[in-house]
Amino acid sequence: MELREAILGRRSVRRYKAQSVPKGLIEEIMNLAVWAPSGMNRQNWYFVAVAGELRNRVVEICYQGYLSYIGERVERVFSHKPHVVRETKSFFATLGGAPVVIFAYAEPGPESIFTDVQNVSAVIQNILLLAHEKGLGTCWMTGPLNMEKEFNRLLGVENKKLVALIAMGYPDETPKVPPRRGEKVLYKGFLEDGES
Repeated sequence: MELREAILGRRSVRRYKAQSVPKGLIEEIMNLAVWAPSGMNRQNWYFVAVAGELRNRVVEICYQGYLSYIGERVERVFSHKPHVVRETKSFFATLGGAPVVIFAYAEPGPESIFTDVQNVSAVIQNILLLAHEKGLGTCWMTGPLNMEKEFNRLLGVENKKLVALIAMGYPDETPKVPPRRGEKVLYKGFLEDGES
């Protein structure tokens, strides 16, 4: 698969097949994904991949987070689209059946939290593209971050900042292509093509 094809073909998947993902495949993805840039080359990311019974507890905490925090915001933003509210609530209650959840953490560094988050986010994008290349679906989630303390207790993580969760598994849907939202890039100081 060409990189261009992976970028254009990747989608956020919210329904997964009841099929486990081999640990070796996740290790292969993660070993490549961490070849990402980072401020001061600190590589200050930390990941926890969860499956099995522990994954079920993760789902319970995600749903608690939806009920206690994110649900109200989803209902406000999508008040004109009740089907989106229903689908989002359902996804938080089950994570779409995703058999794997990857927690993406930043280890705080000498620069700002913005640098730390960007470092981890570069790896996350690599994970999404590599997973797509391997026939897996993913969903990058920040909604459950309000449950960081509960997740940290469950996973035994300390002194790190939770940046995102990634649901992962074999997709059981083909999400439609969302339109791009207008012109978001401004070019200044370039000569027109053909000019010297």
